[in-house]
Amino acid sequence: MSVYNRFDPGKRWVSLQAQSGRRLQSAELNEIQSLSLHRDKRMGDVIFGSGHIIEGGQIYVQPDKTVILFPSTVYFDGVIHDIGEKRLSIAGAGEEVIGLKISYTTVTYEDAMGKELLDPAVGYANFGSPGMDRLVATPDWVLNDAAAIPMYRLVDGEVVTAKVPPELEGFTPVLARRTHDTSGSFLVSGMDGFIEPAEGDYVTLVIEAGKAYVLGYEINRLVPTRFKLKKALDTRKVSDEIKTFTAGTLHYSLNSRPVKAIQEITAKVRKADVSITRDSTTLQDYLLTDAVADIVSVTQGTKTYVKGTDYQLSGNSIDWSIGTKRPNIGETYRVTLDYVKKMVQGEDYKLEEGKSEVTWLGRDLPNNASTFNVTYDYYLSRKDVFYLTAEGQIQIVTGQSDLHPPTPPVPPDILELGELHLPPASSEVKVVNNKPKRLTMLELRSLLDRLERAEYNQAMLDLDRSAQIADPTTFKKGFFTDNFTNFERSDLERGFDAMIDPANQTLQLPVNQQFVQLEFGSGESVRRHERLLTLDYTEQVIIDQSYGTESLNVNPYQVFGSQATIRLTPSQDSWVETSYVSQTVWGWWDAWWTGNRTETRVILDENIPFIRRRVVTVYGEGFEPNCNNLQATFDGVDVALVPSTGYEAGAKAGTMKANGAGKFIATFTIPANIRTGTREVRIFNYV
Repeated sequence: MSVYNRFDPGKRWVSLQAQSGRRLQSAELNEIQSLSLHRDKRMGDVIFGSGHIIEGGQIYVQPDKTVILFPSTVYFDGVIHDIGEKRLSIAGAGEEVIGLKISYTTVTYEDAMGKELLDPAVGYANFGSPGMDRLVATPDWVLNDAAAIPMYRLVDGEVVTAKVPPELEGFTPVLARRTHDTSGSFLVSGMDGFIEPAEGDYVTLVIEAGKAYVLGYEINRLVPTRFKLKKALDTRKVSDEIKTFTAGTLHYSLNSRPVKAIQEITAKVRKADVSITRDSTTLQDYLLTDAVADIVSVTQGTKTYVKGTDYQLSGNSIDWSIGTKRPNIGETYRVTLDYVKKMVQGEDYKLEEGKSEVTWLGRDLPNNASTFNVTYDYYLSRKDVFYLTAEGQIQIVTGQSDLHPPTPPVPPDILELGELHLPPASSEVKVVNNKPKRLTMLELRSLLDRLERAEYNQAMLDLDRSAQIADPTTFKKGFFTDNFTNFERSDLERGFDAMIDPANQTLQLPVNQQFVQLEFGSGESVRRHERLLTLDYTEQVIIDQSYGTESLNVNPYQVFGSQATIRLTPSQDSWVETSYVSQTVWGWWDAWWTGNRTETRVILDENIPFIRRRVVTVYGEGFEPNCNNLQATFDGVDVALVPSTGYEAGAKAGTMKANGAGKFIATFTIPANIRTGTREVRIFNYV
């Protein structure tokens, strides 16, 4: 059996027009369906976009590396598909992609599932006859399949980006193009980077959660992302660096640092009273295997031979051929000589760890005022760049290691978030966040106000200068100007305690801030509802409907997962830390009182990098009834749960046990050294 279908979008068919007296062709029925599906696909692609999640599709990664994809409704290729819950096992290491794949199968009347396709018209001649086949589309979630549509991207078991289902995805490219044309790529909030220590040769780069627009497309990262970053461990070799040895000095710093390892040190060393026996076959006596640099003296008993008259140095041998005076054959004489020695590390010298210097140990030392050569490897620094792509991926460009490394180039059409300055062989990596943040209208208005004030202050300063230069000294009465950049015109002897901001050229009266945390004690006329306080009240039934009129299936998919929820009290924290810095200011008063100095108090406003430690109450519900060993993490750090009154602790220390309704109330203390910002709190247990 053949299926005929002559539909081709290039033929520009709009409809099929039936003619009287002509038979209906099977191909025409197929073409009607193809025409309708093509029209639906064109319209759906404009409204949604292929692979658009219309409803559901939430993803949850369990600690046992099982991914749960909840029921969803997905648009693909002109058809809206319903997909049930799916569980996938992931490796949890590296990058993994979960995609949507549609499989098509044909059901015929001959198949076991196709018996119902026989004509059901009882009483007619064609009863039980075969009819049309059915094309069945089966959607499914698959892992790491190149033929599937990428929907979710995971890195080391964490969901990094998902194909977020914006409404009217087909219009998104148009809106993105306009946004990019007017504003370019920019950061809305967050996505700052900082370094956490790691083990061995790596550090951890953490990119905060945040929101940005790249090429006009919205990127919303809900949790921080961590990357393992290799330290700057590349090296460069220095050959034969020359140092001059001074007697009594045992420590010599090397020019390039930090030093990884010393490969070789050669030095001129003196060796005294070497016993040599005259050779019977030649006029040359062999001295040493090392390179002999010079013969200092040759003696035999009380007799001393003269260099250049009686003997000379030839290679590593003493040559007696130039004179007539020499020891007899077989006699022994003494030689003092200088030779170039390859020094032994650990016996002659050592490398001082962390100081990049050579320390002589005293076994064999170079000659005084002579030079020694050092060959060694030293570490280089490096600059990296991290950026955000339009697909929501954060990428790192590794730069070229060098003594003064350049900033590596980045691809076009991305949002550069910052630079990483990696010192040689160090964990003290400096993160320079570019903060390409867009300015709101309120911020633009503030800049305009500052510009207008600057123009006004500049005009007043010009007038002041003109008055000082042009007007006679006797007429200068009633003039007072101050640009608020220093305390030159402040009367510090009469209790002056105002604050000057030199950067903004503003003067502010002293501020005494005190942050008060509201606490609830007790009260007969007050009722507490977790984070809300109301007046006390008595509940009364106003309307009572005790009879049902109809039934409604609240779970049409028949999926009964346990997706619990938690609430924190407080869910956010605010506090003020004030630092007073005493700074000694010199020079401002030299023009008036020579030799005096003025001490000024300066108040610094700084972003506090870490969350303060405090007790937080967590309310959990929707857990499995009586589930045990519920443990908690705060930004990935384990915290101990303390049960509140009426609730039970878990079998393991620091855990909780839910009650019969799947609820619990507990408290925990925020760990130390947790960065400020949005942080994730997880409550879970292992089945």
